[in-house]
Amino acid sequence: MNPDLMKDFLLEAFPNPERKGCPDDKTIEGLAEDRLPAGHPALLHVGSCSECYAEYRHYRQDWEEANAATAFFDRSQIKGSRQPKAVPWAVAAAVLLMSAGGYVAFRHYQSVQVARPQVASVEPVNVFVDLFDSGTTRGPAVEATPLQETSLPSSIVNLALVLPRFSDTGSYVVNVSRDRSGAQIVASGSSNAVMKEGGKVSLEVTLDLRAAQPGTYFLATIRGSDNGTYYYPLKIH
Repeated sequence: MNPDLMKDFLLEAFPNPERKGCPDDKTIEGLAEDRLPAGHPALLHVGSCSECYAEYRHYRQDWEEANAATAFFDRSQIKGSRQPKAVPWAVAAAVLLMSAGGYVAFRHYQSVQVARPQVASVEPVNVFVDLFDSGTTRGPAVEATPLQETSLPSSIVNLALVLPRFSDTGSYVVNVSRDRSGAQIVASGSSNAVMKEGGKVSLEVTLDLRAAQPGTYFLATIRGSDNGTYYYPLKIH
């Protein structure tokens, strides 16, 4: 399908005037500016909600315009030794015409990319975690209860995960976040859970935890069919 036709289709095909299940503006803006993981659960919602997609498209256009204007500004600064130090009026006008919010977000994105810490080895580590007999914590509003704690290394992890008893098969997103609200996701992946021998539902997913500092986190499984989310204590070492 032609990309422009697809965009027009998404703007009209999934009306949601009551805004049921919509993420907040900051999340949509973060998705549009590539500041959230590709497997972030909100991305699935944006692709099936015309109102959210319209907001996403607006943020994306602002961000791309800021990107293009900044690149033009940078090229003008390095073009030729005779170029005056003052910014040409045309470039200054282009900068002033940019969306202030998009420009600030773009510069923030650039600074995050530059400041990204050095990461560990790229050699993947295979880890098996069995949560079959584990309890769960559902939703960010539930107080933490003593649960089986999972431990993962600060590396690229090929995780083989056995889900708790009575879990459903199907598509899942697996997130590692600083808190149960999922607002500080440090790694994310998606996989399909299947029934294995002994009636256990299992999935395999790769998580890049190289940039995660040692400490306490949450491991979340998000079921694609209904966005059912369960949290487990996690320690990264």
